[in-house]
Amino acid sequence: MLVNLQGAIDLHVHTYPCLFPRLCDDYTAVVAAAQAGMGGMVLKCHHESTVSRAREVGRQVEGFKVYGGIVLNTYVGGINPAAVEAALKMGGKIVWMPTIDAAYHARVHGSRGRYDVQEGGNTGRPGEQEGITIWDNEKNITPNTLEVLDLVAQYDAILGTSHLSPEEIYELVKAARGRGVKKILITHPFFKVPKLSLQELKELVELGAIAEFGYCTISPMWHYATIEEVFIALKTIGIENAVLMSDAGQRHNPFPHEALRIFAQCLYEKGLSEKEIRHLTVEKPAELLGEEVR
Repeated sequence: MLVNLQGAIDLHVHTYPCLFPRLCDDYTAVVAAAQAGMGGMVLKCHHESTVSRAREVGRQVEGFKVYGGIVLNTYVGGINPAAVEAALKMGGKIVWMPTIDAAYHARVHGSRGRYDVQEGGNTGRPGEQEGITIWDNEKNITPNTLEVLDLVAQYDAILGTSHLSPEEIYELVKAARGRGVKKILITHPFFKVPKLSLQELKELVELGAIAEFGYCTISPMWHYATIEEVFIALKTIGIENAVLMSDAGQRHNPFPHEALRIFAQCLYEKGLSEKEIRHLTVEKPAELLGEEVR
């Protein structure tokens, strides 16, 4: 069977404009996904809110939903409740914790703003390992972080854990659930950041989080996990507790819609059913976004 992307929603797509090299811009990615039969896409940028970008490109492609969100890097003031509130009031669907500016990302990659083979934005001084954390000096969750969680709960938005450390993610999920956040995505759990173990992921799912597996993690360039490892994880935590997304748009990956198709096709070949693929790419993403399944 050739996997059908009809109605699929990609919750994690990187496009131009961006300080990292990208394969395509918002409009090109959206048009290609719509032509492939998909139903929607969430635009993500490490350097700015994508809420206004999503609104404008969405008006240009009939029958396809485009959503935006905000990543809490230094470019929006870090973990900044004012920026979060503005993004959510204007229709943002996802609030991502720090990514390339997270302290853990800086520790793993050697600096902020850098991956293994690419740089984008402020990387700081060579060898500098500073960055944003959810903790104060006593390792208590900061007031700003708690205020952001309250806003996510108030607007029934999605919280993405991004590039925080495994320890931070664990405490964040507990705090978010305690403050009424219903939708928590563990961002690419097997990527180099945060590189969770299957047992850690299982515990987070038991706390009420959803695992967000992306093509980029298993891509030829990064290859931080295998299809087999993702398949085992899906069967371990339960299909109902996961989504598939592309995390694509980098110039070394296929177009986002094709990256998602390849990812889903590989998992189908490993043994996932057509019904399970639909749940991971259509039904669960729509549920998280508060949309009807198409």
